Amino acid sequence: MPTTLKQAFSRLNFSRQFMLAIIAVLVIGMAAIGAWMGQQIETSVVNRTAAIAAVYVESILAAQWHGGPSVGIVGSESHAELDSLFVEGPLRRKVVRFKLWDADGRIVYSSDHAQLGRRFPVEGRLAAAFTGTLQARVSDLDEADNQPERAHWQRLLEVYVPVRVGNQGKIISVAEFYLSVENLERDIRIAQQLSWALVAVTTLAIYLLLFSLVRRANDTIRDQQRDLRHQLQQLRTALDENDRMRERLREAGVSTTTLNEEFLIRIAADLHDGPAQAIAFALMRFDEFAAACRACASSSSGVEQDLRSIQGALQSSLRDVRKISSGLAIPGIAELSLADTARRAVRDFERMSGQAVRTEIDEALDKAPLAVKITVYRLLQESLTNCWRHASGVAPRVRVQQADGQALIAITDQGAGFDPQAAAVAGRLGLAFMRERVRLLGGIFEVDSAPGRGTCIRARLPLSTDEMIHV
Repeated sequence: MPTTLKQAFSRLNFSRQFMLAIIAVLVIGMAAIGAWMGQQIETSVVNRTAAIAAVYVESILAAQWHGGPSVGIVGSESHAELDSLFVEGPLRRKVVRFKLWDADGRIVYSSDHAQLGRRFPVEGRLAAAFTGTLQARVSDLDEADNQPERAHWQRLLEVYVPVRVGNQGKIISVAEFYLSVENLERDIRIAQQLSWALVAVTTLAIYLLLFSLVRRANDTIRDQQRDLRHQLQQLRTALDENDRMRERLREAGVSTTTLNEEFLIRIAADLHDGPAQAIAFALMRFDEFAAACRACASSSSGVEQDLRSIQGALQSSLRDVRKISSGLAIPGIAELSLADTARRAVRDFERMSGQAVRTEIDEALDKAPLAVKITVYRLLQESLTNCWRHASGVAPRVRVQQADGQALIAITDQGAGFDPQAAAVAGRLGLAFMRERVRLLGGIFEVDSAPGRGTCIRARLPLSTDEMIHV
């Protein structure tokens, strides 16, 4: 059951939980304060009534009983006077029982003559009265000396009044009298009911005040939550749109890389099939024309020299066009793994430059998007070409590894080095093209170089299209 209540309580919103807790606290506080006030009221009424009655009885005793009795002795005259007060006189309607105790615990006078001379231990309230303190309580008449009273009443107000004589106020005995509690209990009950009503009204007022404050705070919190949910929805929409834009950007990067490669292949084919063929045809016709004009060779006008210059220029142009055409295209790269693509780029560089390259290529680099393979090939091609141009005679080092779903490429040489910032300002197209190729695929491109300490080019490329979105 407690677990069920706890679960039901946890399902409520904060304001309802708070109000339930406040109700519990206020009810407990109201009960505690009401009980305390009721007890204080009863004690106060009893003490006030006892004090008034004690003064009243003492005044009557002082008027009727001059000087007080001797210690422990009540003579026949004093006994008759006390009977006239508490048995036959007007006090019998107020004081239902009167006793006079000596210091030894003996009843030297009682309005119930049967109790005369009986002795009881001096303890409790009787002993406190002999020390000079007025004692009062609503008694259930459960003590040994109350057996005669218990036969007639259930509860009485019991009062112990020290009886003093002389200027020193010496206590020679204690007067004990009992008052009816019928009217007293009614007064106490009315006062307690009024106090409970006051506590209940005050508690209700506090609860209503707290309820209004909590309700207002709850409305504010609910409005803020609604605004936060609206803002969160807008943020989610913006994030979704951002993801879609990044996806489109990634697709555009991949498409751009692929289309650029296709464009280069087309240019290479056009160069090979267009200008290269035209230059080759011109050389062939030039050879025929030169053979037919051998007679011109003896001419002093330098025609033979001009013909040789034209032939050399045509042959050089043909070689350049073919070289450019072969460099633009990467035949068969679609069927290669990423590791084979990297090795292909290194071999092509070694065949062109005649320079060896130290390689560390991870064989685990298998499948990769075509755009990634093209970018790796072009990155190695451009970097190794720069090494050949600016750090000739020193074998460059190529490392291609896989880590966390990404390809890590590093090309290092021990050449003269350069200032990357100055190179960027100077408009070095090779570095700019490499950086843009890597960024198009969502990768990271870094150049670490300084004059006199060589160059290291690093790139980090995602190996899947999903990772390209979040790089």
